[in-house]
Amino acid sequence: METYQRTYRLRVEPDAATAALEAVLAIVRRGGLALRTLRMEPGRHGIDVHLNVSAEEDDALQLCRMRLCNVIGILKIRETGRTPT
Repeated sequence: METYQRTYRLRVEPDAATAALEAVLAIVRRGGLALRTLRMEPGRHGIDVHLNVSAEEDDALQLCRMRLCNVIGILKIRETGRTPT
């Protein structure tokens, strides 16, 4: 069975980092996605979060990105990897 994998780089406001990351993890869990890695590091304009998720359907990953765009505290989303495995 083929699974799809995406890596997102999020820029999160430092003052709202905890609340934003709780919302991100809730979106991943409710979407039925597999969380492969989550890495955080300080960035120039906030906190950089590297999120690697996978799903059996590509549509679930697209829906995840759309939902991430609505999270308060996320300043920018960039997709850095898209691979079917």
